[in-house]
Amino acid sequence: MGEVSRRAPTIAVAVIVGAIGLMIWQRPDMVAAAAPLDRPAMKLKIADPMEPGVEPSQPPAVPDTADAVQHAVLYEEDPNDPIGKQTTGLAVWRTEAIASAAGAPPELAVRADIEFPDRQIGMTWTLRRATDDLSSYASHTIEIMFKLPPDFPAGGVSNVPGVLMKQSERARGVALAAVAVKVTDGYFMVGLSGAPADKARNIELLKQQPWLDIPIVYADKRRAILAVEKGATGERVIAQAFAEWEK
Repeated sequence: MGEVSRRAPTIAVAVIVGAIGLMIWQRPDMVAAAAPLDRPAMKLKIADPMEPGVEPSQPPAVPDTADAVQHAVLYEEDPNDPIGKQTTGLAVWRTEAIASAAGAPPELAVRADIEFPDRQIGMTWTLRRATDDLSSYASHTIEIMFKLPPDFPAGGVSNVPGVLMKQSERARGVALAAVAVKVTDGYFMVGLSGAPADKARNIELLKQQPWLDIPIVYADKRRAILAVEKGATGERVIAQAFAEWEK
């Protein structure tokens, strides 16, 4: 999938800190539960994205050696089909060490590389412990970066309002308590609430739910849901990361 960002830009941190300061964790325009996946995106209600406009930096990553392929599905609205379009893909989960603050040791992160070869669509999902200024407000951050072909019909991704966790591929998702911002084209950052009750609930969902949903709004306003299976490897690397972060 090429190089992806490993550190959140300062402006994205500032935007998330401001949002957290206003305590907008359960935004009414964010997906409260993913729609049934035979009609995937019809109930999404998503606000316009913020556009900080700062390019992310790209420190080196050190992948874990134990990779395993899991299932991924992209459900999209289709104006010509009320059922929508379904594309199958794959997800590879691993841990990696990413650059942290100057002089500090690398931070452990969880990474999922998601591919839909038939559509030439790729995405990287990275979960890490919040550091620096953001750590006073958020417990963890999720970075989402898309790789789309130049002729992508929908024109790109304009908004990703958050992340949901769920029990199975076709179950309704439960939203993590979080604030999401658009950093730059194709790159989004989600700050998970640091409030004690929210943090405990988010961690429980991330550890225990076998699937995650990523709701998407394309540039042409069509909506989609990207469902990703954790599988045995995803479960293992997430548990390993939280055990390390909790030391």
